[in-house]
Amino acid sequence: MSRVKLLSGMAYDLESYESSGVADPVIRVKGELPGGSQPFALHGVYKGAQGMYEEVVAIADAEGEVIWESQPRVIELRGQMFEDLFRRTIRDRIEITSIREHTLAFYLDGQLVARVPVFIDAPESVQASGVLLEASETALKKGSILWLTIPQPDGSSLSRPAWYVQQGQTLFVLKGPEEQELPGLEQARQVTVTVKSKDVKATIGSMPAAVRVVTDEDEFERVASMGMGTRLNLRDGEAALQRWKDTCTLVELTPQG
Repeated sequence: MSRVKLLSGMAYDLESYESSGVADPVIRVKGELPGGSQPFALHGVYKGAQGMYEEVVAIADAEGEVIWESQPRVIELRGQMFEDLFRRTIRDRIEITSIREHTLAFYLDGQLVARVPVFIDAPESVQASGVLLEASETALKKGSILWLTIPQPDGSSLSRPAWYVQQGQTLFVLKGPEEQELPGLEQARQVTVTVKSKDVKATIGSMPAAVRVVTDEDEFERVASMGMGTRLNLRDGEAALQRWKDTCTLVELTPQG
């Protein structure tokens, strides 16, 4: 339907949105997979010719099989000068069998307008953990920042963004007063790593990671040298390697499946 474009589309967890006001674009499943979806919401922002349209939205799994389809409803667009937002709340129990990326499709008058990715969050699922590691590894190759939740001595926790060096599913983080402040990281036995998709800014998932401080000088230099290719806006160029040796701690993070 060339007369109408979808400017933005999203499926997001309803409970987290109602509690925080932030739309986290995931469909959440509690317990083991396969399992039923928790209530979620949809929004679509259209821009197109003025008129009435019949809208249907559908969700397909990673194999492209449609696992849910909405009832049709009539929406009205105000014209090419406007961006029209429409929302739905979905409380249907949709059977989710995999944490792999799903697809949300928007149809107007029976014609496909757009498809957008949907991520599945099943943190309690043992079956999903291996898939989460694979999906996170792929996303980390595309991105430059992850989020760390670090336990603190007083029992609280601290969340910080961090740039990293990646080797497969293993991650390395440099921390130091002139680099990035990550309080308590080297003292922790375990932290939580949260990975987001660079493409759609969606949270893929969170997972625990074991912490190890790198003390071997050769390993430090090898990993830090790779970091010179991933660190954005490196102010001192090649001289950064010596600065890191002098002032930074290198920490290895091993995600646990």
